[in-house]
Amino acid sequence: MDYAKLEHLKSWGNIGHISAGFTAVLIGYTSSIVIIIQAATAAGANPLQIASWLLVLGLMVGVSSIAYSWYYKMPVLMSWSTPGAAMLVAAVGQYALAEVIGAFIISGFLIVLTGLISPLSRLIEKIPPQLATAMLGAILIPFCLKAFTSVMSSPLTFTLMMVTFFVAKRYFARYAMMLLLIVGVAMAIFSGAFAEQSISLDIAQPVWVTPDFNWMSMLNLSLPLYIITMLSQNLPGFAMMRSYQYQVPAKPVFIGTGIVNMLLAPFGGFSLNLAAISAAICMNEEVDEDRTQRYRSAMWAGVFYVIAGLWATAVVTIFLALPKEISHILAGLALLGTLLMCMQSAFADEKLRESSLYTFLVTLSGITLFGIGATLWGLIAGLVHKKVMGR
Repeated sequence: MDYAKLEHLKSWGNIGHISAGFTAVLIGYTSSIVIIIQAATAAGANPLQIASWLLVLGLMVGVSSIAYSWYYKMPVLMSWSTPGAAMLVAAVGQYALAEVIGAFIISGFLIVLTGLISPLSRLIEKIPPQLATAMLGAILIPFCLKAFTSVMSSPLTFTLMMVTFFVAKRYFARYAMMLLLIVGVAMAIFSGAFAEQSISLDIAQPVWVTPDFNWMSMLNLSLPLYIITMLSQNLPGFAMMRSYQYQVPAKPVFIGTGIVNMLLAPFGGFSLNLAAISAAICMNEEVDEDRTQRYRSAMWAGVFYVIAGLWATAVVTIFLALPKEISHILAGLALLGTLLMCMQSAFADEKLRESSLYTFLVTLSGITLFGIGATLWGLIAGLVHKKVMGR
């Protein structure tokens, strides 16, 4: 018997690697799935197209996590941009689905350019994180507010879900969203929301949408999605890896993820980027004392993402059947942690506090001027104020 091969096979069945990978996917998926479905719905996608979005996202995130982690022998966990999806919910309604898809392709192209052109990546890094988080916080606030307005239309649902969330955050913080989702689905079943629903376990199918390139959609969707993806996902993702002494070269990550994003955008792949917060689950000492072996946890996460993507049809059926109050509560509470981080970062630096406030308020206003949406105007307002004040 070849004991070396046997030990090698056993190493792939390490329960620490498998559980870390599964937990990372569970947290990432349950915290964002409702928002992605809302974004696709707002873009005009039908249920089959929404399932295609989730299928492609699961495959692109899963396969890229496996590939990068295997190649670099580091836990390179990929993800999609949940803040980017939140931005899309508010911004895609005025564009046709084909124009939205075209915007996804341009966003991916900008990420490729970031990998190819060093000054562009340096330009992105020069945007003060305080202004970026102020912009992002303003995008997230409407989602978080909707979680609490549900108390007026469905007080019992609101009370039970809030109690579940608080108790879970106190005792099982890592699994709070999963428990909240279970309670939400159980309440939907009890209310009869699934009485006429037929949940199919068929593997999801990709649905092609021919892209249409529109200057306004590029300006109001591509550019904000690119900026948000870079500032809230990719740059923090690299910082997270460096904090665990993993040095992954940025150029191949940007080029690779950007190209995949462009190729799969017609099927609904709106973003592909480094995971930030959930990535830490695959990097800490609890995964494996030998840091050189932790990359396998990210590879296991990739496997679970692929599985989740394949059965996206059932996921879409379940979430589309949820009462709107439950969907709003799930989405709002999932984003609370990100909103808190944004508020703390946006107003932490006294010198930039006023600039961040202008960014926050203009973005929150929802204004559109000269065809440019509030997301970009908010960032412009903050940058102009910072320049005028000489800060």
